[in-house]
Amino acid sequence: MPLARLLHRTTAKHPRSLKQRDALIELTADLIERANLEVKETYRFQIDRQDIVIPNLPDDFHGFTIAQLSDIHHSPYLSLEHLTEAVTETNALRPDVIVLTGDYVTHTARYVEPCAECLGRLRARFGVFAVLGNHDVWVGASAVTQAFERHGIPVLHNTNLPLYIGGRFIYLCGLGDTTTRNHDLVAALKGTRRRDVRILLSHNPNIIKEASLAECDLVLSGHTHGGQVKLPVIGAPISYNRHGKQYTRGWAQMKKTQIYVNRGLGTIFLPIRYQCPPEISLLRLLRTPDQRPT
Repeated sequence: MPLARLLHRTTAKHPRSLKQRDALIELTADLIERANLEVKETYRFQIDRQDIVIPNLPDDFHGFTIAQLSDIHHSPYLSLEHLTEAVTETNALRPDVIVLTGDYVTHTARYVEPCAECLGRLRARFGVFAVLGNHDVWVGASAVTQAFERHGIPVLHNTNLPLYIGGRFIYLCGLGDTTTRNHDLVAALKGTRRRDVRILLSHNPNIIKEASLAECDLVLSGHTHGGQVKLPVIGAPISYNRHGKQYTRGWAQMKKTQIYVNRGLGTIFLPIRYQCPPEISLLRLLRTPDQRPT
């Protein structure tokens, strides 16, 4: 029996309770409406744009765009239909490069291949590159890596590669997952110099302190889901970051190193988000904040 009808039946014979009944009905309707909105929010992707100023950025890379997807968690909680929609929206942004920062599945290996096949439809001028997250390692790092590479997505495991424009370059560095202790920052940065522009892909933003000591220019992470639930006043009850809640979502900085933490597409534990919509990030690299790309 609907709750509003039940309330009506139990209070109809008691006039003094009419005000309480009406108040309860109004509150119930409000809660139901809010719940419906949050369920819709869980699957309504939001495109967040962020300018990243890197003073030593080569001129040819001024205006270079990076699309980032993270924490897909393909499972019964995030279907191929929703993932396909995210792929379509990302391609429509026409980014220069696309980076994927881990946790493509949650607990079951059977979701690996369809997820990799769908992500294999991503298109960017300089390609699509990935790193693994803790759930990918738990499900099977080799299986995830092989599936991605079959569909044209290189997995950067403690290694790096240069992206060239007109003879100038920046480095894309991929770090193994820190939660499962598969990371080696020295190896990920091997062959690069501190004066080079180095963009570090790390599923877990907890690497920010080490990345800052190494003077990486930018870290792109996920893992936190932005807290997944953001409550009034207190914000996200769980940040998944030992360096503070400022590294839970969006842009932050530690000394010279900037970091952007993507809220992810999927969910963990419960298929719900509150004040924390799933995200497709589009980052634009600039030499100065006032200089616009030509």
